[in-house]
Amino acid sequence: MYLENYKRFEAIIDKLREFEGAIIVEGARDEASLRKLGVRAEIIKLSRLPLPEVALIASEYDEVMILTDLDRKGEELARKLAWYLEGYGCKVDTETRRELKMIAKKDIKGIEDLYSLYLRVSLRFWPPEEGI
Repeated sequence: MYLENYKRFEAIIDKLREFEGAIIVEGARDEASLRKLGVRAEIIKLSRLPLPEVALIASEYDEVMILTDLDRKGEELARKLAWYLEGYGCKVDTETRRELKMIAKKDIKGIEDLYSLYLRVSLRFWPPEEGI
């Protein structure tokens, strides 16, 4: 990852930390990765629930961010979820996922890898001072 993309990546992480709606992810590892990054928003996992039910649960929030994995399956899930959520009148953020995919797809496969990528690139671009 280049420095320019790292700065964009850091901005995404900051956005996730400040997000006050609900975030939809595929599973428990995705949630764990986001929690390690300091995300405090409500996280709704897709695992074991039908998409319409997930959308209904998420529709209780003013804004919903879809963070499915960056592969083809994740893309299809994101598209379907956005359709359901927009039907409920939700404000849906798919842009964060799209931007993350643009800058980090070569580095990660899914949301569960975000925390490890964050650690790797943070050390690469901002190594700790000696003695710390």
